[in-house]
Amino acid sequence: MTISEYINNISERLSSLYDKQEAKAVATFYTGEILSLNKTDILLNPQKELEKSQLENLKSNEERLIGGEPVQYVTGTAWFYGLKFFVDTNVLIPRQETEILVDIIINRYKNHGRIKILDIGTGSGCIPVTLKKYLPDAEIYAVDISTEALKVCKENLLLNNTEIYISQYDILSNDILPFSEMSFDVVISNPPYVLNSEKNLMHTNVVDFEPELALYVDDNDPLIFYCKILEAIIKQESKPKELFFEINEKFASEVIDLNKKHGFGNNEIIKDLNGKDRFICGKN
Repeated sequence: MTISEYINNISERLSSLYDKQEAKAVATFYTGEILSLNKTDILLNPQKELEKSQLENLKSNEERLIGGEPVQYVTGTAWFYGLKFFVDTNVLIPRQETEILVDIIINRYKNHGRIKILDIGTGSGCIPVTLKKYLPDAEIYAVDISTEALKVCKENLLLNNTEIYISQYDILSNDILPFSEMSFDVVISNPPYVLNSEKNLMHTNVVDFEPELALYVDDNDPLIFYCKILEAIIKQESKPKELFFEINEKFASEVIDLNKKHGFGNNEIIKDLNGKDRFICGKN
C-alpha cells in the first residue's frame, strides 16, 4: 500500500465524522506524525510503498482515530505558531485562532527587552512557551489549576528548550495569585468561556475528549473567570500595562465593562479568522 492509498483509505473511513476536506487533512496529519514525515515528504512521495513496520505503526492507533478521538491526542502532537507541542486529554488542543493573540503580543513587544508576562490557565503551555521562543529576553510566568496540565506544560518546556516559571493555582479560590511580588507588563488568559448550553453546538470530538474543566462555564455566571482574574491582578504590586482575554463572542461588551470597572479603560476588540469577536485587549 502506498502513502497516498493509505491516506485515501483513512479519509474515507473518517467521512462520517468530518467533511471531505477535513477528513483528508486529519488523515494526512495522522500519517505524517506517525511516520515522522512532513507535508512536503508526503506531497513529493505519494506513491512510495509503505514498509510493513510503517503500516503496523499506522494501524496500531487508527481505531482511536476512526472512533472520533482528535488526531492530536492520538499522535500526542499539536503544532502551534510553527512549534511542536505534546498534548494529551488533560489539556486543550492548541487552536489556530489563539495564534492571532500570540502574534499580536510578539509583534507588540519584540523590542521591549525584559518585560514580564503572566499566562493564567496555561494548559499545554502553548502560549507562554511560544512567547518565550519569540521574546527570549522576556520573563514568562504561567499558572494552572490542574496538576496534570502542568506536567504537560513541563514536557513542552523541554520539547521546545525553553524556561518559564510555573505554579499551580485555582483562580476561583481566594488565594493570593502566585508571583504576587511581581509587576507584570502583560497578563493573558484564555479561560473557560463556552456555555454549558452550547455543548450541543460543539463537534463530538471536542465534547467527548477535551477536558471540560478548561472549556465550559455555567450559563448563570458566564463571566466568573474574568471577574476573578481581574480581582486577582489588581491586588498585585502594580497593575499590568495590558491585559489580553480570549472570549466568547457573545460577551465582548460585558468583558469590556468589567475591564473598565477594574481600571482598564482603553479596550480593543480583536476578531478571529472567521470575523468573530475573539479577543479583548484592555490597557491600564
